[in-house]
Amino acid sequence: MYIIYALLGALMASVGTIFAKIGLKGVDSNLLTAIRGIVMAIIVSVAALSFGKLSLTAIQSLSQKQWVFVVLSGVGGALSWIFFYQALSVGPTVAVTVIDKLSIIFTAILAVFVLAEGITLQTGIGLTLVAIGTLLVSIPLEKIVGLFK
Repeated sequence: MYIIYALLGALMASVGTIFAKIGLKGVDSNLLTAIRGIVMAIIVSVAALSFGKLSLTAIQSLSQKQWVFVVLSGVGGALSWIFFYQALSVGPTVAVTVIDKLSIIFTAILAVFVLAEGITLQTGIGLTLVAIGTLLVSIPLEKIVGLFK
């Protein structure tokens, strides 16, 4: 089931990016990011309420450590949006989105060091292909060829 949710998440992220790129014309990226954050907070809150997951009891049950990491996660996510939409406002949609997906590689590296998770040979090959694909999509071919001259 996680694969279906992940694919739906990826699809919605791509739709959101396309709508944002269209909406960025003549709008400051920080304003767009702020409005997007408000809309997302409302939608996520309504969803959590409707599933019975957002209550005073549930909020009070979080430990201090959980609060710290939830807040840090929110800071990381917010900064990610700010940088992504700033890049999207001035760069080509596909290149910006592909470079943003280098987060896959950064997450894998952090998972090894912070969470003590391992990387298999298959995962290493896949991550290498992600890095190569990112270079091929985001850097003009003549610049890539120039690196080897």
